[in-house]
Amino acid sequence: MTYTALSSLLILGDDLSLVNKESCLAGLRALQLPDGSFCAVPEGSENDMRFVYCASCICYILNDWSGMDMEKSIEYIRRSMSYENALGQGAGLEAHGGSTFCGIASLCLMGKLEDVFSERELNRIQRWCILRQQNGFHGRPNKPVDTCYSFWVGATLRLLNIFKYTNFEKNRNFILSTQDRLVGGFAKWPDSHPQMPCMHILGSVAFR
Repeated sequence: MTYTALSSLLILGDDLSLVNKESCLAGLRALQLPDGSFCAVPEGSENDMRFVYCASCICYILNDWSGMDMEKSIEYIRRSMSYENALGQGAGLEAHGGSTFCGIASLCLMGKLEDVFSERELNRIQRWCILRQQNGFHGRPNKPVDTCYSFWVGATLRLLNIFKYTNFEKNRNFILSTQDRLVGGFAKWPDSHPQMPCMHILGSVAFR
């Protein structure tokens, strides 16, 4: 919620001068676990790549990385590389389009992407992401395409500077095919109910 609140303030043109940045960063530090990941709340919660990304965004927006132990988070991201050559939610977990975006985006915000992954590793991540396109994109091999992955995987390809190699027209047509022309909005798939433009990454069901 802190990440989305700060992002919303920026979108609305706020200069963040009324934000208690020190408290935000202190709270963030309290949420980091020894393995480098983050919980969502002090009482404990899920901890995975989604929250590493949220923490990275908060530090980047506030222009202060004292809110996290960056080296621990970097190591968490590295350990999350799977045998498929993309990132899972954590070490030993299945590679996924959403968690790959979260890890790659976090490293880009830190300015550490090319320090953490070799050129060979980045090429393998690029290949895994490119292979997620059918018409739209899916988040894992042998899964159906889903509107949200046009962002999660597409944005990762953009960060890796190879989005230009995707099929723009097929992707665009798939996204438009999920639009509900009666009530408006977009669905996960064609002929399905539209969803609110929610931030999937913060939901516990986001990566199912």
